[in-house]
Amino acid sequence: MTRVLVARPRSQAAGLLARLRAEGWQVGHLPLLELAPLAAGLAALPAQAAGADALFWVSPGAIDIGWPALAGQNLAGKRLACVGAASAERLRALSGLPVLHPRDGSDSEALLALPELAEVRGQRWLIVRGEGGRALLAQTLAARGAAVALAEIYRRLPGAPDWDDFDAAPPDAVVLTSGEMVEQLFRLAGPSRAGTLQCLLYCVPHPRIAERLAAFGATRIVTTRADDAALVAGLKEWFRRHP
Repeated sequence: MTRVLVARPRSQAAGLLARLRAEGWQVGHLPLLELAPLAAGLAALPAQAAGADALFWVSPGAIDIGWPALAGQNLAGKRLACVGAASAERLRALSGLPVLHPRDGSDSEALLALPELAEVRGQRWLIVRGEGGRALLAQTLAARGAAVALAEIYRRLPGAPDWDDFDAAPPDAVVLTSGEMVEQLFRLAGPSRAGTLQCLLYCVPHPRIAERLAAFGATRIVTTRADDAALVAGLKEWFRRHP
C-alpha cells in the first residue's frame, strides 16, 4: 500500500491526513515542527488588534492559536488578510468578515502585488505570526508608509519523529508545507539517512520549498497550489504516471 507522511504541526494535519486516507493510501504524521503558544504574546494581542486597521495572519497556525484570544472582540471595519485560500476561508468563517488574499500565488510577494496594498500610507498593520519569521511583508508595508507592528504569539519547537518506524517502513512520499520543515527533516534525520531522504518523493505547495529540497539533493518533487485538494491531486497524478 502506498504510504504517505504529512509533515505539519499536528494541529493542522488532520484535514490533509483525512483526504489522503480517503484515496486508499496508508498515511501517517511526521512531526518535524510543533507550535507552542506564547502567553505574553496572546495576552497582548487583543489590545494590539484594537489599535490596528488591518490584521495579517501568516499561517493556519497563527489563526488557530491567535483567534481564540480575540473572542468577543469587535473587529468590524478592520481589514483581515492572509496568503492562502484555505486560511482565508477559515478566517471568513470565524470572523464573518471579508478576507483579502491573493488569487494567484500563496506567499507574501503575491499578497504585496495586490492593488489593495499598493497604497497603505498611514494605515496601521498588525502581523500575527510566530517568533521570528520572514520580514519581507513588514519591511515592504513600512516602506510604503504603513505603521507596522508584530504580534508574536507562538514559538516553533523541534518535533520528535519515530525514526525506528521510518527506517522500518520508509514512506513512498512526504508532504512538506514549509521551507523550515525541509531544514528540520534533514537535521533531525541525521547524515545516515540523507541518501534515503534524497530518494523520496516530496509534494510541496510552493517553489521556494522545492528549491530548498533540491539544495539538499532531492530530485523527485511535485509542486502544487497551496491547498490540501491540490496537494492530494498532485500526488495522485504522480502515482498515476509512475505506477
